Amino acid sequence: MQDTALTRRRIGVIGLGDLGAALASRLVTAGASVTGVRRGRDAPPGVELLRADLADASSLADLPDDLEALVVSVTPDRYDLDGYRATYLEGARNLAAALGGRRLTRVFWVSSTGVYGEQGGGDVDESTPAEPDSERGRVLLAAEQALSGQDWPATAVRLAGIYGPGRNALIDRVRSGRGVPAEPVHWTNRIHRDDAVELIVFLLARALAGDPVPEVVIGSDGAPTPRHEVMAWLAVQLGVTLTVSAEEAGSRAPSRRLWPRALVELGFSWRYPDYRAGYRAQLDALDRGGL
Repeated sequence: MQDTALTRRRIGVIGLGDLGAALASRLVTAGASVTGVRRGRDAPPGVELLRADLADASSLADLPDDLEALVVSVTPDRYDLDGYRATYLEGARNLAAALGGRRLTRVFWVSSTGVYGEQGGGDVDESTPAEPDSERGRVLLAAEQALSGQDWPATAVRLAGIYGPGRNALIDRVRSGRGVPAEPVHWTNRIHRDDAVELIVFLLARALAGDPVPEVVIGSDGAPTPRHEVMAWLAVQLGVTLTVSAEEAGSRAPSRRLWPRALVELGFSWRYPDYRAGYRAQLDALDRGGL
């Protein structure tokens, strides 16, 4: 039913990194006509490539006129504040200008749960005010706001930490035996890359079928877990012992518990509903010689 709503629909995907490329491929499989936008020369099979750059307003003039929906999933060249401003804020403003006057069904802007200011382990859902306490978070929120109130409706998809194929940093850390303290509790939240793709597909299908789509969606698996518990479980799977250094014992990281209430209410189903399911699949792939 979901894929039927996407068949022969004209969808644009700006940004063909890991998430964007996987999304574009998934949409092609569903029968959509997909235009992928990136600065480089490569696109997944079946995706029409348009070479353009959000930071270059003039390059966006060639976006096809018949796009029905658009997903923007970009990453900055640099992870300093200037890089964030250029890619996210200026990019959002350039896109809003380029799409002026169009009647798209909806634009989906892939954002981050970093727009929330909660740092003390409290609960966060879509009703929680976005009050970032960092400059990067404020830039991300300003980028979302640049796309609101336009000629087309927009949804900010605020993703938690993405893990999955090729994203092995935590696994590698556990392999090295470096643990983290149990106290104070550091709540963590995540979303498997494949579930991140599927939730965007799910929202796209709803929009193109004429069903309601929220303006803000939290993309997490809905299973917040203390970081030390995730690492302890991985350590058992890998057969290693974790130790906590004096430096780690004195550290304190931001902490919040994310609840994706909008996705639950809409009836979305996760393939990997918690870290055990997702990391088990990832470890099995690594054992088979995968990413």
